[in-house]
Amino acid sequence: MNIFIAGGTGAIGRVLVPLLVNAGHKVVALTRSPDRTSQLEQMGAVPAVGDVYDEVRLARLVAESEAEVVIHQLTAFGTKDGDPYAETIRVRIEGTRNLVSAARAARVRRFIAQSISFMCSPSGSGLTDEETPLHLDAPAGVRPLAEAVASLERQTLDANRMSGTVLRYGWFYGPGTSYDPEGSIPTAIRKGTMPIVGAGAGTYSFINLRDAAAATVKILAHEASGIYNIVDDSPARLSEWLPFAAKLLDAPAPGHMGEALARQKLGDMRVYYMNEQRGASNAKAKREFNWQPTFPSWRTGFEALYLNRSRESSDAV
Repeated sequence: MNIFIAGGTGAIGRVLVPLLVNAGHKVVALTRSPDRTSQLEQMGAVPAVGDVYDEVRLARLVAESEAEVVIHQLTAFGTKDGDPYAETIRVRIEGTRNLVSAARAARVRRFIAQSISFMCSPSGSGLTDEETPLHLDAPAGVRPLAEAVASLERQTLDANRMSGTVLRYGWFYGPGTSYDPEGSIPTAIRKGTMPIVGAGAGTYSFINLRDAAAATVKILAHEASGIYNIVDDSPARLSEWLPFAAKLLDAPAPGHMGEALARQKLGDMRVYYMNEQRGASNAKAKREFNWQPTFPSWRTGFEALYLNRSRESSDAV
């Protein structure tokens, strides 16, 4: 089928686009930078230079692609031009609105959007599922992101004349993510600047980039609308995965920081992630799509990511 993807050169896009092409789909990929057209061509996609905030040009590009499906994988966490969170909030609200509008005008039949599994209400116990409400009563430092996620999901599911699918991915790890061996999180772990906050009760549901991309291709083959959590089978508290990662990285054991001090020094958002968030269940996606992640546990995924890099570094020496 004909697919228009926004975010084709992002962390997941770099994995997803080749999978879509190899599956026989014609992929047109939006990029703001003419410098990235060759990268997209090497992945087998047709580049379309434009900006998600340029509504007129965006509508023309989507129409010219003759897309049957639009896939929204845009974030701005890697931006160098401003606040990554603020820019990602904008793209989830305004960017989604423009993409939905362009898709609707081009009579696209299906819209698939990237969301996140870790912005659900922390109230209650156990894992969250697709019916768990978003954390819209969060503290001021967290609420704008929760509201942006709610906006993206609402716009996707309520798009007139289009089937809407929301993919709530877990915490991405793999090359090009913040968990990349040279990324911000391993760097902080090595420096000893990433502590266990409070009890370290924040429960992370991880997902390997390749598993996330493979799940997206699988779901594309099913005419299913609604919300789906795309996470691995093994949610883990910060107090569990952070010391494990530190050992793999030959880093010092993480220190501890009380919640009150962390709220003052690190802010509400990081306290939410590190001591409050709940893990997510992948039961719905596994049941409806017969999907199983290649890395059911972040433990084996982290070992593959960090130990392989360590061996490569040793061999180079």
